[in-house]
Amino acid sequence: MPPKIKKEFPTLSEFPVKARQRLSTAEREQQILTGAITFFSERGLDGQTRDLAKEIGITHPLLYHYFPTKKALIERVYEEVYLGRWKTQWEEWLDDKSVGLEEKLTRFYQDYAANILTPEWVRILIFSGLTDGSIPDQYLGLLKEKLFPRILRETRRHLGLPEKTKASERENELMWGLHGGIFYIGIRKWVYNQPGPLDISQTVQDRIVSYIVSADALFGKKAK
Repeated sequence: MPPKIKKEFPTLSEFPVKARQRLSTAEREQQILTGAITFFSERGLDGQTRDLAKEIGITHPLLYHYFPTKKALIERVYEEVYLGRWKTQWEEWLDDKSVGLEEKLTRFYQDYAANILTPEWVRILIFSGLTDGSIPDQYLGLLKEKLFPRILRETRRHLGLPEKTKASERENELMWGLHGGIFYIGIRKWVYNQPGPLDISQTVQDRIVSYIVSADALFGKKAK
C-alpha cells in the first residue's frame, strides 16, 4: 500500500519561536531553512527576509550570517524540498524490463505523489514560476533528463514501437498530460483551495490507465 500524503512543514502560526535558545551551527541553519520553506510557501518568494527572520525569532543579521543572499537561501530551499525528495529508486523502477507499463507507472507515480503532494512543494514551485522561474527551470530540467525519456521509452516498448527515435509533439503532449494530471491534484488543493480526491492512490492509477489507453489509441499498431 503506498504511503499516505502528509504535510512536511508547520504553518507560520505553528512554527515555534526559539529566539533565545542556544543552537549548534547545524541546528540554527536547519531552523532557518525549515522556517524559510514554510515562509515562502505561504508568502511567496517575494517575501522579505527581514519578515522571515522575525517570524522564526532571530535577527536579520544572523540570518544573513548563514545565508549571505536571498538567492542562496532559495537555492537551499530547492535542494531541500525538491532534490531532497528525489529518489534514484524511481529511475530503477522505470528501467525494470520485467514489469509491465501499467504496473511500473502505477508504482512510480503513487510513490512520487506521496512525496511531492505537499503544500510547500506545490506552492513554492508555483510562486517561483510567477517570479524568477529558477525553481521550475531547475526541476523541469531534472524531469527532462531523468524521468520523461524513461516514460516515453517504456510507453513505446509497451506499444511495440521503436524506442530510440525522437518523440513527436503528440507523444510529448500526452506524457505531459499524465504528469501534469498528478501535479494538478496538489494545485487543486493548495492553490485553488478546493477539496482533492479522497483516494489519491486510486486517482493516480485511473490516470495511468487513461494514459495507456490513449497511447494505444493514438500510437498503437491499430492506429496506423
